[in-house]
Amino acid sequence: MFGVTAADSGEESHQLYNEMTHIQKHLFSNLGIHFQILDMPLHDLGAPAYCKTDMEAWMPGRKMYGEVSSASNCTDYQARRLNITYTSQDGLQRLAHTVNGTACAVPRMVIALCETFQTPEGTVTLPPALHPFLPNHTITSPPLCRMTWIKDKAYHGTIVK
Repeated sequence: MFGVTAADSGEESHQLYNEMTHIQKHLFSNLGIHFQILDMPLHDLGAPAYCKTDMEAWMPGRKMYGEVSSASNCTDYQARRLNITYTSQDGLQRLAHTVNGTACAVPRMVIALCETFQTPEGTVTLPPALHPFLPNHTITSPPLCRMTWIKDKAYHGTIVK
């Protein structure tokens, strides 16, 4: 997610930042996974970020949390570098503010979902929030495929190095 806001009151980017973190919290709450929200301390912020929130999902197989989402309010840092300006209500050219959010780090989210909802049989029962998107609510291992000998069908051309 990415947003550009005005900077007239200084609250516009903070409001968008709060909206992005609300979307992220809603997403993870609906999935039914255990997660924690971290307001990152100043020494953990990169140069662009004025403030940052990380969301970490519990990954039982790893016995630890892993970051699955992040949101940053960069105020005018990125706007300065990209020369993103707007005309304010008083007619002045001002630098905009930018807000960034990773809605979902998909590979780590898949790990959290599989490890959280795995059954003793080894299948994964998907949470109800995903049922409308996936026709089969249970993930099983694929059936074994019979291997086929392909030597006669192998490439016989010249390989150029």
